[in-house]
Amino acid sequence: MIRKLLLIFGVLVFGATAASAQSCQDVINKRQDLMKKSAASGKIAAAMIRGQTPFDLAKAKQILAVFYNDASQLSVLFPDCSKTGEHTTVSPAVWEKPAEFKTRIDKYLADVKAAQKSTKDLATFKASIQAIGKDCSSCHQDFRVKRS
Repeated sequence: MIRKLLLIFGVLVFGATAASAQSCQDVINKRQDLMKKSAASGKIAAAMIRGQTPFDLAKAKQILAVFYNDASQLSVLFPDCSKTGEHTTVSPAVWEKPAEFKTRIDKYLADVKAAQKSTKDLATFKASIQAIGKDCSSCHQDFRVKRS
């Protein structure tokens, strides 16, 4: 009877550990997918700004919506268990300076929200994207490790 209980306990502990490890990799995958989606939207925005693609106000608003939606999910996608994992380039600074990291996310969200309100044409879109791009660069500089 005790052996069966120990065996069941061991299976449960192992299962919980495996599920936890899987969910941490899922978190890493989720944040990487969000970043890739935002990067793809950023490329479309850049093409519009450079005149390689005609400016489309509806598309510009859609790009800003993607930016906002993706960034609004970030604050919960950095649990301690996701410090390391497959292909992650997150700097330890995310966990060492959580208040600063949250402030950066909040600033980005505020800038995107302002862009959503102010974007009326190519000129206003361009100005907004420049501000948003600075937010991205600043955060990536401090909270991302470059791959070697």
